[in-house]
Amino acid sequence: SVGTTVVTIADFSTWAVKTTDLTEIDVVNIKQGQKVIISLDALPDVKLTGTVDAIGQTFAEKQGDIVYEVTVVLNDTNPDLRWGMTAEVKFTK
Repeated sequence: SVGTTVVTIADFSTWAVKTTDLTEIDVVNIKQGQKVIISLDALPDVKLTGTVDAIGQTFAEKQGDIVYEVTVVLNDTNPDLRWGMTAEVKFTK
């Protein structure tokens, strides 16, 4: 029927993580190219590295906060990594 997804095409050659909770106070301290460390809830012993690829110019409102999306491209991966996993992103200085 109309609006039903028939197929999803995904490219798993490069992985990206998108934040959903960087407030206006936090986002001004993030720079493109900045290094990050990613921890996955499902794989607590795995630490992945990444680089800030893009910083959203527009905002969203989430539970009364103004938040911005930041896209991080992973530098490495893990065979157990799956699309949609929850991640914690720590920005290095």
